[in-house]
Amino acid sequence: MAGRWLRASVAAVAIGMALLQAAPAQPAVSSAPPSPAPTASASAPVTPATAALEPAAQRVRIPGDGGSPELTGYWFTPREGGLPRSQPLPVVVALHGCNGLVDMRVAAKRAGTIEEVIDPAGALQSRYREYAHWLAERGYAVLMPDSYSVRGRAQGTCGDALESRAIDDRTRRGDALAAMRWVARQPGIDARRIVLLGWSNGAQAVLATIDASRPWPGGTPTVDRAVAFYPGCKRAVQQHNFRLRSPLLLLIGGADDWTPATRCAMLQNAVQSRQPGARFRLEIYPGAYHGFDGTSELHVRRDVIAARRNGGVTVGGDAVARVAALGQLDSWLASPDP
Repeated sequence: MAGRWLRASVAAVAIGMALLQAAPAQPAVSSAPPSPAPTASASAPVTPATAALEPAAQRVRIPGDGGSPELTGYWFTPREGGLPRSQPLPVVVALHGCNGLVDMRVAAKRAGTIEEVIDPAGALQSRYREYAHWLAERGYAVLMPDSYSVRGRAQGTCGDALESRAIDDRTRRGDALAAMRWVARQPGIDARRIVLLGWSNGAQAVLATIDASRPWPGGTPTVDRAVAFYPGCKRAVQQHNFRLRSPLLLLIGGADDWTPATRCAMLQNAVQSRQPGARFRLEIYPGAYHGFDGTSELHVRRDVIAARRNGGVTVGGDAVARVAALGQLDSWLASPDP
């Protein structure tokens, strides 16, 4: 499935390059959260051969950090018969954005059905399932902790003011640390090769987690490398002692009007001035908006807190930027020294 998604994305590049010569389409305006668009591979049938290569998925319980509640997580491992399993598996701990990890409409339809038992991760939002499959094809186990459902916010927190969010960066950092400790206890896992990856609010949690100015709790494995897709960099920029504990790849759209790329460029400059040897790689994709690695059409959201100040924020996929970002992510993961 993920392979078809990536091949479809590559095919879309030719179309995208042609469109670059034309004026950009105006995004549609929506006053409510958009319905998820089907993925590039949604209409393609799953054959027995491709189904056999899809990762095994389990719903797991992750003990909370300190006084935090126990989290639900989704654990993906490559199927036997895929890539060789002679070595312990590297792991990606992936942090969802402010829309939440689970598609609640799908979850409601599946509740109590045999499909919920057969495919525990079937209610995850399509973006996260696709990334789990894409990463598993490359030999990674993937853990996706759900920071919202156990705290009664499965529908998301995008409309909450950042200053008043109960599930803040500190909470999500604790969840990430708890997830890494859970990962380190699993058999057949290489705890020295943990990648921390996040999208949007989850990417902001990545920045908080690898901030070297914060203490690192004993018994928690380190992050080998980190990946942040379009995080809000404002808080980190304002924190005058922010430094990197791990190498960081940050990917963001140059036209992002929700989490502006200029702030992330300021953060890179600030970090490199404090840490001349810091490995902070920033990739800005001109003309791309928030969520450029998805497949939905461009649309304007007015239901998020940033939209109330600016009249709307633009969200949607960009075929050219998506393929470029996947290529950058692939090379970052494969590099022995990012």
